[in-house]
Amino acid sequence: MFEQFFHQSSDKRKLEFLNEAFKKYPDLKEDFTNFYLKPSGKEQKMTIDGVDEFIQVTTDLVISELEAININDPDWENYVPRHNGYIPDYEAMEHIAEDKIEFHINLHLGDVERLCSEQQFELAFFHIIGVHDACLQAKLDDEYSAFEDANLKMIQFFECNLQTYLPLFKSIKLSEDQLFTIANGFFDHHHAYYSDHPDFLTLFDIYLEALVHTGAEANILLDLIEEKNIKNLLPRLVTELQKKAGGQLAWEQSALKYYKLDIQIARSLLVYYRTNNKPEFVKIARILWHEGYYLVELAKYFFDNLDISDDPELYKEITKHLNNRGFSEEYYRILQTLMNREERLNYIHRFKRDKPAYVRALFLEGENAKAIEFIGLHLDRYNFVEIITPCLQAQPKSALEILEIEIGKFLIDERGRNFYNRIAQILKTASEIPEIRTDVKKLAAKLYTDFSRLVAFRDELRSVGLV
Repeated sequence: MFEQFFHQSSDKRKLEFLNEAFKKYPDLKEDFTNFYLKPSGKEQKMTIDGVDEFIQVTTDLVISELEAININDPDWENYVPRHNGYIPDYEAMEHIAEDKIEFHINLHLGDVERLCSEQQFELAFFHIIGVHDACLQAKLDDEYSAFEDANLKMIQFFECNLQTYLPLFKSIKLSEDQLFTIANGFFDHHHAYYSDHPDFLTLFDIYLEALVHTGAEANILLDLIEEKNIKNLLPRLVTELQKKAGGQLAWEQSALKYYKLDIQIARSLLVYYRTNNKPEFVKIARILWHEGYYLVELAKYFFDNLDISDDPELYKEITKHLNNRGFSEEYYRILQTLMNREERLNYIHRFKRDKPAYVRALFLEGENAKAIEFIGLHLDRYNFVEIITPCLQAQPKSALEILEIEIGKFLIDERGRNFYNRIAQILKTASEIPEIRTDVKKLAAKLYTDFSRLVAFRDELRSVGLV
């Protein structure tokens, strides 16, 4: 019955039914999209043979040239210093060696452009892999240890200079078989030589992605990645390919699957939800934070983009994390709204070794007497500016009394233009407080007279306008 009606129905009637089905079953839209974007039924074929052999030939050639570089006998006649001033010989030798190595790596990367101009796109990609392998395998004759790790240095040059070819890769239009050949060869090379080094895949995935322009092409790579069982090694690439193959919804579903594996995915998902779905933004932030993902990298982002009302406990944890990394009055005042006084007083004990931070916290809590007592016990020539500054803000007269006593002690034995400058600067800061401005001027004049033999110190007082 169905087949009879289906074949007798006009295309217009079938389309009407399809639209009604989409309204009733929204998931069918994604099924239709995936069906439409699925590569044609034909089996993809390799367009070239001997991929490993080609890569190895390139590798051997580049290794021979890199190992032939004489970095033990610098070319001093043609050496051009990288900056003015004194450059030690060992540093100059390193610069000369770096220039030689980078020249040869660039020379071979330049063949990529030539191969692309000859429409040999597969060879261009495999040539890059060959140069990469050579940078890891070459053994330089480094008699004077110009490099701590010569192979690491070569890989750094390789990665930096390879980036200049990304626009070229984005402009390339491949056949489906050419794309299949490049991806298959790349993945097989990883399996054969770098199975314990997933960073090999992530180093090149952006260049592989650049070759993909359509949903059908994206599906070719997704099928290969599935077949090679390496989805978890390429979460960012998989997620971007899903977007090209199935649109925003497919990207979101993939991002939700992989955001714990890649911080770029996590950032993108958070940015998307921050604009489009705040409850989901809070949910993802909570999961990442409580499970310990990207705490250092995302703490400030969460602080700036969450509201306290979204999750007060979460916001408190994030703010404490940031404040623990570097005490801030901004962070602490927020914590004062999220923690009771007893909890805060227990919390600030963690800063006792960071004396300026501990003093600031005590003053913010109104524990002025305890703060001044602590300053008296712990102020020294190294921390006096940082430790006395919050005291100037909270208890300027007490701070000035401490300064008068301690500066007098310091100047008996301590010397140094930088030390004198710090004294002058803290006195200048104190002089900007109306309550003690006159007394600071008097103290500066007294110091200027009492320590007349310290010419440099007197110069510093004059330079900030205190005398």
